[in-house]
Order: sequence, then C-alpha cells, then structure tokens
Amino acid sequence: MKLYIPGMKQAFFVLLMLLLPFRESIAREPDMMFADLADYDASIILDIRYATTNNFTGKKVYPAARCLLRRDVAMRLLKVQEKLRAKGYRLIVFDCYRPLSVQKHFRAIMPDYRYVADPAKGSRHNRGAAVDVSLADSTGRPLEMPSRYDEFSQKASRGWAGASATARRNSELLETAMKDEGFEPFPSEWWHFDASDWELYPVSDFPLEKTGGCEE
Repeated sequence: MKLYIPGMKQAFFVLLMLLLPFRESIAREPDMMFADLADYDASIILDIRYATTNNFTGKKVYPAARCLLRRDVAMRLLKVQEKLRAKGYRLIVFDCYRPLSVQKHFRAIMPDYRYVADPAKGSRHNRGAAVDVSLADSTGRPLEMPSRYDEFSQKASRGWAGASATARRNSELLETAMKDEGFEPFPSEWWHFDASDWELYPVSDFPLEKTGGCEE
C-alpha cells in the first residue's frame, strides 16, 4: 500500500528553498590558505621585481622571489597559463602577495592612490588576491607592452592611445585571458589584475621568507 501524506511535496519544496541559501554560502566560502605558484607550474616565469633592485624603489624589498596567492586565486592563474601555453605564450609574474608592512613602505615613497593603495585599508596584493603579470612567447622572451612595469605615468593606463599596435594587441590578449578566468583588470596599470572576489580575503602581513610563510 502506497502511503500518501497531504502536502509532502509542498513541504519538501519549502525545505529545499530554505536550504539553498545555506548551500550557496558554502559554495562561496573562500579558501584562505596560500599557495606558492612555483610548486605547481615551473613554466610560469617568475620575475619578482621587489626581490631585486630592478624596481621603482631601487632596492631589494622582498627576501625571496616568491609568488604566493590565496589557493583559489592561484588555481585560476594556473588555468590562465594553461590556456596561454596552448596558444604559444607564457605568463611573466612580477608581484603577487605583498606584506602590509611593504605596502606602508611603498605608500610613503609613492603616495598616489592610482598606483599604491592606502595601507589603512589594505590593498588587493596584501590579501593575496591580486597579481602583476605580463606575457612572453613560448621561449620566454618578453613581449612588447604599452610601458615598462611599474611606470607611474599615463603610459601604464589601459586607455593610453599612444602604445604601438603590437603592444596594444599583446595587452589585450593578456587582459582577455585573465578576464576569462575571473580576474578584473586595474584601469591605471595594464599589468595589474584582481581576483573578482578579492574582498572576501583578509589583509595579511607575514614575511616572504625563502621557505614556509604560507599560513594566514
């Protein structure tokens, strides 16, 4: 004998509707762990400028040339690299996670919000949710871009019309590849991209040591 309970389908539907927001919140829960990009793909070119003297400060700021990102963000960047490699390109990475203490140092040197975020609020780099990148060919040769990295001028802007056709094409190729994986381009710097959910990650200030240092 088949048991029938009046309103069972309606009750089940109501319960399902109540649970959906809970399930969606779980799906949106960010991964707070950091990942070292070099542990996943050696084909990505690490040119971490702040670990050298070749940067706008003229001094070595980081103790090691590492690209640390929130694990979710790192996985998205790896997808960008995979798709670019299929087309004969490679990513060059200039900067990833940046300790808040370094942000304060940069702000003191360059107090311009277009290029260095206010450390009182924390930048997307301080959250491990932003990356500075460029493009190379399959052999690792850097491609022409609208300006040099960390050029604090109109040339760095995505809207600058003075770039060569080749530089614009390369910049647009990079921007499209990054946007396809959920990265948002920063208007005043062609190299800077933010994870679309960057605000979900807290500001961090652990140092970029040669080993370890990946915990929140």
